[in-house]
Amino acid sequence: MTSKKNKTIAFIFVLLMFGSTFTYALINMFGEKKDEVKIPQEKILNYELNDQQKGYLLPKGYTLIVYSFTTGCLDCINVKKDLERITQNSDGQIYLQEIVKNEGISMVSIISLNGGKTINNPTNQELENTICDVLIQRPLWCVSAKV
Repeated sequence: MTSKKNKTIAFIFVLLMFGSTFTYALINMFGEKKDEVKIPQEKILNYELNDQQKGYLLPKGYTLIVYSFTTGCLDCINVKKDLERITQNSDGQIYLQEIVKNEGISMVSIISLNGGKTINNPTNQELENTICDVLIQRPLWCVSAKV
C-alpha cells in the first residue's frame, strides 16, 4: 500500500516539474519582452547617449566622451577634429558625443570603468593624456606617445 502511495506522490512531483518547465518556456516565448538597449553602430555621434545606453556600454569596457562646444568657437574645430581622430584610432572602444550648445565654454567629459574627468577649454595634449589614462585598453598611439 505504501509503495503504491509513494509511486503516486513521485509521479505527481514529476508532473509538477515538467509542467513548471513547460510553463516557464511558454512564458519566455510569449511573455513581455524587455526593451532592448539600442546601441548605435557609429562611434561619432551628434547627440548624447541616454542613461540606459551608458549603463550598458560602460561595463563592457567602452569609454564615453562628451564634447560640448559653441558654434562660434574657432579652437573647438581643432579639438573636435582631434577627438574624432582619437575615436577612429581607438580600436572601437570610444563613443564620441559631440554636443553643440548656444553659449558657455567648451568642455570635454571622459568616463570609463577606470574613472572619469571633465576638462574645460581642453588643449590637444591635455586631451590625449587624459584619454590615455582613462581608456581600458590603451591603443598603440597611447603607448608610443609615452615613450
